[in-house]
Amino acid sequence: MVVNMFFSLCQIDLTQPLAPQGPFDIIVHKLSDVIVEADVDHFSFCLLQTYVSAHPTTVLLDPLLAMTRLLDRFASYQIMTKLRNSLRGKYCILLFTVFLEFLSEQTFLPGALKKHLTLVLCRPVCKTRVAHGSLSHEMSLIFSTGSLADLHPPCVLQSFINHGAVLHKVFVVGDRHFCVERPSLKNFPSGPCDRETIFFNSHQVSKPESSSDLTEMPCLPPPSSEAVAALVRELRAQLGMALFGVDVIINIHTHTLTVIDINIFPGYEGVPQFFSCLLSHIQSVLDKQTYTGPQSDSCVCVCVCVCVCVSHPRRSSLSSAATLRSSASISSSSCGKKNK
Repeated sequence: MVVNMFFSLCQIDLTQPLAPQGPFDIIVHKLSDVIVEADVDHFSFCLLQTYVSAHPTTVLLDPLLAMTRLLDRFASYQIMTKLRNSLRGKYCILLFTVFLEFLSEQTFLPGALKKHLTLVLCRPVCKTRVAHGSLSHEMSLIFSTGSLADLHPPCVLQSFINHGAVLHKVFVVGDRHFCVERPSLKNFPSGPCDRETIFFNSHQVSKPESSSDLTEMPCLPPPSSEAVAALVRELRAQLGMALFGVDVIINIHTHTLTVIDINIFPGYEGVPQFFSCLLSHIQSVLDKQTYTGPQSDSCVCVCVCVCVCVSHPRRSSLSSAATLRSSASISSSSCGKKNK
């Protein structure tokens, strides 16, 4: 029997209580900005957290806790190191280059630290610790220990790898993924260099139409489809997320696939039929949790703004639901007090 699935769009107002705007079966959201600013103003964050706690049948794509972890680059790098043993030997995948964390100016110890950086990070890329927002794209490439003063903590340092000026952006939508090639930083000679620090915006450098002096014509083949598929499977299981992106490069010397960043709900630019893939994933999530048999007409209401919400008339009660907690210094009790 053919099932007819219909979708309609509406908007959520995060400045108002959510219950009168619902009920919602699925909330597809990108609350990265709200989570980043949660320590200052977490009203909207608490609205969503309180609603989900009171409506355990509502599904969040993606879970707030999973997204919160990825907002911290150092935390996400630590998560990824757990997958090293399961992937490295099979598909020549390296989960992140060597990285270090700097929290304050006091971290820059003379002598010992400079020696450590020379041995471990021969040419580090400096990134902000917060992995979301406009400032997160501001980066710098350090060529000598004498340029450490150019760093602005809190930040993370990631070892730079020559990768043929090609960035492979892997966009994940549920059980499907798409690999899109973008320009990236060109190769630089190895060894000591007195060159001044290069400051750049990664978003500008890696735009499809980028013509930056820091890029060059790519000359490398695409990554192994089997390796990318294996990486996506492991990431989905580890992160507990369905909508994310992975930035990978290929070492021109070892041909190793290297993960350099994970992105929350990316823009999916260059992905064909993204919205239809998203709706298919939404439908599959609902079917797995609530399928009670084929019905001729099913209407799914999708609410779009900062959040995308879906109402599905075929839903039955979920047997259980996990309580979501934010690691951004917000507890359920504090949200409850805020909303009283």
